[in-house]
Amino acid sequence: MSISVKNISRSFGDFKAVNDVSIDVESGELIALLGPSGSGKTTLLRIIAGLETADSGQICFHGEDATDSSVGERRIGFVFQHYALFRHMTVFENIAFPLRVAKDRRYGREEVSSLVGQALATVGLSGYGDRPATRLSGGQQQRVALARAIVHRPKLLLLDEPLSNLDAALREDMRTELRRLQQQIGVTTIYVTHDQSEALAMSDRIAVMDKGRIVQMGDPRDIYFRPANAFVANFIGAANLLHGKSEDAVAAGGIGSVRLPNGSLVACLFPSGAAKGTDTTVSLRPESIVVGAETNAGLNGTIVSSSFLGSSVRYEVRIGDDVIRAMAAGESTLSVGSPVSLTFPPTAAVVLG
Repeated sequence: MSISVKNISRSFGDFKAVNDVSIDVESGELIALLGPSGSGKTTLLRIIAGLETADSGQICFHGEDATDSSVGERRIGFVFQHYALFRHMTVFENIAFPLRVAKDRRYGREEVSSLVGQALATVGLSGYGDRPATRLSGGQQQRVALARAIVHRPKLLLLDEPLSNLDAALREDMRTELRRLQQQIGVTTIYVTHDQSEALAMSDRIAVMDKGRIVQMGDPRDIYFRPANAFVANFIGAANLLHGKSEDAVAAGGIGSVRLPNGSLVACLFPSGAAKGTDTTVSLRPESIVVGAETNAGLNGTIVSSSFLGSSVRYEVRIGDDVIRAMAAGESTLSVGSPVSLTFPPTAAVVLG
């Protein structure tokens, strides 16, 4: 199912939870709505589901206006943050519930049994149908909630922070499992999360939200390596933000130089271009930097902090008034006080718009 969200807004009193948001989702795509608490992502998801009413704007499913919740059967599966399982029911009855209450058609006993069995097999819980919902682990409950959401073969799957209640190790396993399942059944999916690693690992595209608006939309690599502004650069991963002035006029998409306050020149990518002397902020990811012996190339500075992280070492390097974070392989043994040179490709240093 392709979805078109057009100029959706929703306020609660004076608070604008969703502010003129537009987004298109292609059939079979997984889109992550990523942002901090209060950014509007869950409100937008609930509006798409028909659980909240927008103050203005339009939602279309396959070109059909579905803004009015009375228009047709939306065929949506929804997985809530806390799963919302019925504690007095078995696993089978929890999953069968959407079929029992469906208004668009009646399901016979054999069809219910068959569809529930298929849903259980899809989420890897065959043989669990007779168990009480309360006798399951967190990961198993999450799978039951997912099976319930897909049992009626929805055209759209909506997931609201479905992994937030799991421990870190299980959450990582379930990311892979959810993505595999979504691709297996081919359902169009919108996934709400505040976890950057989840969004980067699972999504075809990410919509980063802040204060009710989408501030950047793109595939995970573009979002990570080409942040549109300081909020995106800081919210997704760690970024060094360097301030300076453009040395020359640079066309949009071109490579130019930024002069830092200490006089150093940094070759950068200018996605939007800039006039000579423009104040600029440069985003530079720590893992894009190579830390080596001091040379005439790159940015020269002194290591002021070193943290061994197992597979990597995080260095903090003072260059003038700036402290730049950089990552090196775990075998690196540079010590605090060592003079070093930081080098990186110009495309890794992105001038923010």
